[in-house]
Amino acid sequence: MLTFNDNKAGMTGLDKQKITKIIEENTSGSYSSFSKKQQQRIDEKVSEIKNRLESATREERQGAELFMRNLENKLEAGRDLSRDCVCIDMDAYFAAVEMRDNPALRTVPMAVGSSAMLSTSNYLARRFGVRAGMPGFISKKLCPNLTLVPGNYSKYSKVSRQFSEIFMEYDGDVGMMSLDEAYIDLTDYVTMRTEKRVLKRHQYGGDCPCWLPRVTDPPDSENIEIDSSECPKCRKTRIIYYDDVEFGVGREEIVREIRFRVEQLTGLTCSAGIAANFMLAKICSDFNKPNGQFVLENDREKILEFLAELPIRKVGGIGRVSEAHLQSMEIRTVGDMLLKKALFPLCFSPLAQESFLRTALGLPGRPSSSDPRRKSISVERTFSPTSDFKILVAEHAEICQMLEEDIRKSGVTGGKTITLKLKLSSFDVLTRSLTPSEVVTSLEDIQKYSMELLERERGKEIRLLGVRLSQLVFEEEKKSKTITDFWNEKKQTASEDVMSSDDNDIIMMDTRPCPICGEDVENQLEILNCHVDECILKMGDTSDGPDLICVTVEKKAKKPEIQKTSGGQVQSKKRKTQEQKTVAKRKMATIDSFWKKI
Repeated sequence: MLTFNDNKAGMTGLDKQKITKIIEENTSGSYSSFSKKQQQRIDEKVSEIKNRLESATREERQGAELFMRNLENKLEAGRDLSRDCVCIDMDAYFAAVEMRDNPALRTVPMAVGSSAMLSTSNYLARRFGVRAGMPGFISKKLCPNLTLVPGNYSKYSKVSRQFSEIFMEYDGDVGMMSLDEAYIDLTDYVTMRTEKRVLKRHQYGGDCPCWLPRVTDPPDSENIEIDSSECPKCRKTRIIYYDDVEFGVGREEIVREIRFRVEQLTGLTCSAGIAANFMLAKICSDFNKPNGQFVLENDREKILEFLAELPIRKVGGIGRVSEAHLQSMEIRTVGDMLLKKALFPLCFSPLAQESFLRTALGLPGRPSSSDPRRKSISVERTFSPTSDFKILVAEHAEICQMLEEDIRKSGVTGGKTITLKLKLSSFDVLTRSLTPSEVVTSLEDIQKYSMELLERERGKEIRLLGVRLSQLVFEEEKKSKTITDFWNEKKQTASEDVMSSDDNDIIMMDTRPCPICGEDVENQLEILNCHVDECILKMGDTSDGPDLICVTVEKKAKKPEIQKTSGGQVQSKKRKTQEQKTVAKRKMATIDSFWKKI
């Protein structure tokens, strides 16, 4: 059985063995079997890593050490310490919204979710080991007095939009990674901010518990104003204290201001991490929770010192599997990763090697040359295992509705691929994808194609259902031309030319432009293909030619002389076949490049 993970704010110092034992005693046989299989796969990989390290030769170790040293120098050369990056994380967000709206929940351990699965828990519940992703019935074993509240995701989305508008005032490109987590680049704003700022503050007191933020005593302020009235909710006395709060310049003061504004607007608190990049900022955001902020200086030595004793599990992207792999190499802290970086090439793929080294150096992930915008939008829901297709269809309809709403709010017009995610009662996960000929843009499309995938899994006992839309098409993007669109456009142009001609005796030939040289060619497939072949061969004889992307065409090889091997076999036919394949590949590459440019 996998051990309990206490890597969550508010769960430090818990008795992991006791909690793990309670979880094991109340876990179903199917999940126990699944966990054992998962642990077996981890153990096999750990054994493989250890064997690889034991069998590595001296030359291999020296080569790996040299490679990682060179990679470290290369990565260090690109280190950027000029940015002011912030990660803001709302404190126990779903639970905090429910506690704000229901004061009775503020003093008891509570969680948002159901007996099947929890979305989050408040800090009182976390002291019992109750956390997000845990089945509700198990959380009740850990904390018998736990109060479960059903999730209200439309309300959480509404509140999220409120504070995200505040974030956008400081960074127009703020990245909302989820409803409760934002990444803000304050670099430009910090440069522009040259004067202090004074903001009005309101806090609540009196017998009324309904409103946040609350104080028990009046603020110690000279210019305080007090207003007393009857609360329209509970009819008790509500006191409001008004005063001013001053915020200075610099990134720490600006982040304090952002957090202040969020609490004033929503009554909710958030925590923040401030660092030279978002990877470090994310780690820092977890240090002074709840309602605090942590600053890591933009200094290389300070960064490495900060990471030296940091447990590897505190790093985003390192889960229980990667943790087990690294621990098999006696790596338990980020500092250990840097000291033992020479072992990575012996055990991991090139991508993993660089990823781990970047983490050890406190550098962000590898920059992507692809579109930086989100790659997919998904919604999933966990429920009691069932094979009743009527229940699954009802869950599926709600999930599709939620996904369509998220799509409309995200500036996305649709997506090219629809994916169905299923978790079976055995806890095995299945994914099924479909890419229709047209972009999926409407609720009807989402339901139609995902239902087609779900129909194929009829009869399976399912405990989680999710739908994802990927290869997104954004509102600001122009409609990309297909090959058919391109040809039709050219044919339409030719047709207009004919209609506008004053000489009715001239018959215009139906032509298409060659994708290589641009010359009009008769609109017949055989003639066009022959013309393209000739253009490719001509390109091999001259350095001039169309500006294509990453395409090189060599001269056509002369007819090879017939050669015989020692066994007397003729080789010319094989060589000729290979040359034909090469020419065909170059032809397709050239045409593909042309369409990409279109």
